[in-house]
Amino acid sequence: MLKSVLRYCLFYTSFFLMNPDLSAQEIDFGDYFNYSLSVAEQNPGADFEFGTIISGSGLNSIGIASSKVITITGVKYLDVFLTVTADNELLLDGNPGCASDPTCSIDFTLEAAYANRGSDNIGQARIISVVANSGTAQFPVKYRTSAPPAPPPTPVYEGYDPSAFNETAYLYLYGSLSVGNVNSGSYSAEIDITIVYD
Repeated sequence: MLKSVLRYCLFYTSFFLMNPDLSAQEIDFGDYFNYSLSVAEQNPGADFEFGTIISGSGLNSIGIASSKVITITGVKYLDVFLTVTADNELLLDGNPGCASDPTCSIDFTLEAAYANRGSDNIGQARIISVVANSGTAQFPVKYRTSAPPAPPPTPVYEGYDPSAFNETAYLYLYGSLSVGNVNSGSYSAEIDITIVYD
């Protein structure tokens, strides 16, 4: 929405520059970006783990009900743009030399979803399309019905408390492993998450 407003302003600014008899009003969107956005693990001590798996066991999955939950807290009427990417393999002891080696790498498929209706409820989760362990989504921090978007953000004023407009959305990370005849040990991979206001 902000991008379309900026395009609209740029169009009229260029129009006014071409017509010297007209004047323009300057609009400053700088304070819009002062809103905070925090991302945290719901259970910080619990990693996204598959536990003990037997070599050659084939497909092992963690469903959404057992997923790793990330909280996204921000201004409820603003949209966030989320990018999530993961390694395609878990590597023995995180050793990059094991990449594509069937004796010390395990294929990993990432899945993700989000819920933005005000509670941590997988029944309200919306699936994020993840292709080749990379996916993106854009959604409001707090779900909106089919009504028009909310009015513009409240300007900052003395005593203004932006946290009064905060809400929390939930990101669920889950997926599956394809375990071949691999060497025993600890396997790991990285998942990167980027979340910004759109």
